[in-house]
Amino acid sequence: MSSITFRIVDKFPEPAFSTLAELVFTDYEVSELLTDVANAEAAAIPRSAKAPEAESLRIGAFRGESLIGWAIARAEGSSHFDMINSGVAPDERRHGVYTELVCMVIEHARSRGYVAIRSRHAANNNAVIVAKLKLGFLVSGFEYSEVYGPLVRLTLLLGELRQSLYRSRSSPIRRAKRP
Repeated sequence: MSSITFRIVDKFPEPAFSTLAELVFTDYEVSELLTDVANAEAAAIPRSAKAPEAESLRIGAFRGESLIGWAIARAEGSSHFDMINSGVAPDERRHGVYTELVCMVIEHARSRGYVAIRSRHAANNNAVIVAKLKLGFLVSGFEYSEVYGPLVRLTLLLGELRQSLYRSRSSPIRRAKRP
């Protein structure tokens, strides 16, 4: 991995990003119905109603000048940072590239005072879920998406006090022993 550089970018190089994203997500089934729904909903939003851009972060992993991985994250409110999308080229996986991308997101969020980083993943995306659990993320929920199916929500609490609060709230409730 020593020949890989990681850097924050304003945008990813094209067509390299589109090509890599297509390669990374080849195992997802294309849905014409989903495309129709997304296009119809986007067209129905008046241009003046579109929300302003929240703080966002784009990190690229490059081997030389070739994009081999990426992470996109953005602020959600003033205290949470959401990882939105990421991927690593199949032949570059299992070499720490994804872990380094996540570590850079963590560093960025901590340096700006966010209290938590959240992400959602397909329930069968074991490689990514395990990588994040090893970095201290916690399983914080499950949901069903009409777009992606079953999802696992992961959260990394960035402050010690918030981590203590989580531990106290997530401890099992035990019944008092009766005499």
